[in-house]
Amino acid sequence: EVLALEGVMLALDTTAAVFDVVASQSQSTADAIAEFFPRIVGLSTDATSAARGASKLAGAISEYGANAASIAATAASGGTGLAINSLTNQLDLSMAKMDFKQEEMQLAYEYVNDWRDLGAQQNTLAQLVLEHQRQLQNVGNVMAKGERILAEREVFRQRAAAVIQGYRTKDLTFRTFRNEALEQYRSLFDLASRYTYLAAKAYDYETGLLGSPQGQTVFSKIVASRSLGDLTDGVPQSTTSTLGDAGLAGTMAQLNADFSVAEGRLGINNPDYYGTVFSLRQELFRIQDDPDITSDEDAWMQTLEQHIVSNVLNDADVVRQCRNIKKPDGSAVPGIIIPFSTTIESGKNFFGLELCGGDHVYSTSSYATVISNAGIVLPGYVGMDASISEIPLDSTNRSSILSATPYVYLIPCGNDIMRAPPLGDTDTIRTWTVQDQALPLPYNLGASDFNSNQYFSATGTLNEKPWVIRKHQAFRAVEMASLFQGGGPPLEFSTNRLIARSAWNTRWKIVIPAINLLNDEQTALSRFVGSVTDVQLYLRTYSHAGN
Repeated sequence: EVLALEGVMLALDTTAAVFDVVASQSQSTADAIAEFFPRIVGLSTDATSAARGASKLAGAISEYGANAASIAATAASGGTGLAINSLTNQLDLSMAKMDFKQEEMQLAYEYVNDWRDLGAQQNTLAQLVLEHQRQLQNVGNVMAKGERILAEREVFRQRAAAVIQGYRTKDLTFRTFRNEALEQYRSLFDLASRYTYLAAKAYDYETGLLGSPQGQTVFSKIVASRSLGDLTDGVPQSTTSTLGDAGLAGTMAQLNADFSVAEGRLGINNPDYYGTVFSLRQELFRIQDDPDITSDEDAWMQTLEQHIVSNVLNDADVVRQCRNIKKPDGSAVPGIIIPFSTTIESGKNFFGLELCGGDHVYSTSSYATVISNAGIVLPGYVGMDASISEIPLDSTNRSSILSATPYVYLIPCGNDIMRAPPLGDTDTIRTWTVQDQALPLPYNLGASDFNSNQYFSATGTLNEKPWVIRKHQAFRAVEMASLFQGGGPPLEFSTNRLIARSAWNTRWKIVIPAINLLNDEQTALSRFVGSVTDVQLYLRTYSHAGN
């Protein structure tokens, strides 16, 4: 009976669903048919009414088919449920007919419950499996998104690296050419600054006008300058303003302007010339030159012997300033070194001793007395061209003959001293440490090795050390002082290597290598001491008054 009632209910539900579909379909069909009628009456026509009606009718038919399929599926589902209930009832009936015991019924009931629990757990497990699968899908989606982001980042980085590498290459090229240009400019600017500084020092040495604190600022400006300044048409120009950096050209223009006036005002372009012969025997060592007094001759010979050295190369000044004085084999170079100092002061002779009769001095009224030519006289020297013909063949002096052309060195080893121009009749003494340096060749096209101390310059210029000392060469001594008296010194018996150097120097040295006298050096020194009666210094000077 229960099954019959459930069948009736399924039939009634199906019939109600059919009536609902038919009612809905009737309304849709009526709406579709209504669309076939035109909505506009008159001259105008509703051209789309047929199309609208056909479209709605087709839609209504499709909807009817879908609703019919839905009713059929619902009826089938209800039928399946009814069959299940029927099977269940039949199972109960079958079990009742088998007359199971209560214990067996209980076991069967428990089995059924366990089976139902298993089904429920299976459903739960299935839900969990589905949830796990969904989460795995989410993880896969996240990983795919992350891989896509990594790929995009890699592409971005590769592109950015390529762009940056391009910029780096351009920057490196720019910096390379810029650094090279700056290095060349810096090298040439340092060269210009160095020569400007030397020009200012030369100006100060010639005029003595930069000894004041204000004058010393000229050198500070040169050192601090960082620009070339105005070089219109290659001529340094001075700026009118005292503010800012006038550059090297501004300082050079100011020095040139001052010197154009100082040259005439200080008498530099109109010097006073003097030629003077100084006797070291009388004026320096205070030994009288009287052949009849044996003690004077012995004292002089002892003085010469005291200045004999076994090797002149042991003297640092000689090594630094005497050119080619070494022997090719590197052996010792015996000779004579006579050191002395000079001065230009009131009440003192040229060698700084109290002024006595027969002494020579230079006037203190001139602020500068500088050397033009220098020479050495060796009275009594036996063997020179001018005197060897006068010696009789049977004379004992024949055994004292030395080289006909003795060469000696005269080197300044101390500081040059001069007075500042006495514009106000002042007596300001100034001292200079003069570095007689050789100017390096700008390009040195022959790659000449003037000095063993080389240094590198990126511009290829001035590859020679800039502070190479210009050594002094030897010059020929003479026997008679009369060669330097009269109308001027003969050029073949004097040297102009000391030109423009102050006659006032704290230390001089006369160097006479024995090898220039004879091959037998010891014999040469003995003959020299026994024959030479004096060593005289000749200086041709020019003085500037400095008014």
